Amino acid sequence: MKEKKWIDCPACGSKGSMKYKKGMSETYRNPGYEPITVPNLDGYFCSACGEGIYSIKSSKIITSKLTDEKARQDSKRVVASELIDVDSVAKKLSVTRQRVHQMMDEGKISYVYVGKHRFPVRDNESSYKKLKKRIHTASHK
Repeated sequence: MKEKKWIDCPACGSKGSMKYKKGMSETYRNPGYEPITVPNLDGYFCSACGEGIYSIKSSKIITSKLTDEKARQDSKRVVASELIDVDSVAKKLSVTRQRVHQMMDEGKISYVYVGKHRFPVRDNESSYKKLKKRIHTASHK
């Protein structure tokens, strides 16, 4: 996907106000989690209102970092009975193990760390059914 070069601010409408910035950091605060700081981000930001749009690369970095840090913090509070193995999730969703890991990276499947290994969190059956339906609907387009 090609990156868009922003000139006018989509939030406030200021003409020619969007400036490219790189090397930025953003700290995210989610209830129940310690703050998570994501460094080395870039994107276009409005000099008038301060709103901005991160690049596609930065958006993927943010998603990956937030998902990974939440998993690390959840690892301290999730019990073993709430975990499921990757093979079982792959079978439920009718996808490969590789796709399950990709979906964990994308934040579509919750997971935690046990040692250095990632394990999906056992969600209720309806969430896996909804996810399976979305996967197969998207693949038939």
